[in-house]
Amino acid sequence: MKKALLYSILLLFSFSCVESEEVIIPKELVGKWERDFTIEEDTYTVSFVFQNNGTYESFSVRTIQTEGLQPGYLGYSKGKYSKREGRLVISDIRSFYAEDNSNPPNQTNLLKEQLEWIIPNEIAEFSLEENNNLLVLTFLGCNDVRIPREMANCAPPTPVGYTRVVE
Repeated sequence: MKKALLYSILLLFSFSCVESEEVIIPKELVGKWERDFTIEEDTYTVSFVFQNNGTYESFSVRTIQTEGLQPGYLGYSKGKYSKREGRLVISDIRSFYAEDNSNPPNQTNLLKEQLEWIIPNEIAEFSLEENNNLLVLTFLGCNDVRIPREMANCAPPTPVGYTRVVE
């Protein structure tokens, strides 16, 4: 009985010494941020929406119809975000994509969930500029170029600015 009590105390002591990392929600990011992109003749908008509760959503929408390319949602992701060691950490990511990029759906619930591989946490350096109306993100990992799906991953880390949307 004494050995069991001793082992229990040692086990409890070892767990009490493990430092748990505090989750910090960067409140300065709360809101909607957008950027328009043009690749060849394909124009689309990428948006991030950061909520007070530490969740986010990201949308990639083709905005202009061109020959053979219809407007609509190319991709959507959601998950959690936090600040760790001064960097933005996007975690618990679920990603959805258009099965037909030439004719994407007009609603996110019609996108297909990506279940083929595990999506790792994404880490980005971030800063706020222009009186907190410009969010500059530099994704540091190999997943910084996610949408459209045909683009190569592992692009060199490049700062990208997103403008705050005031609604």
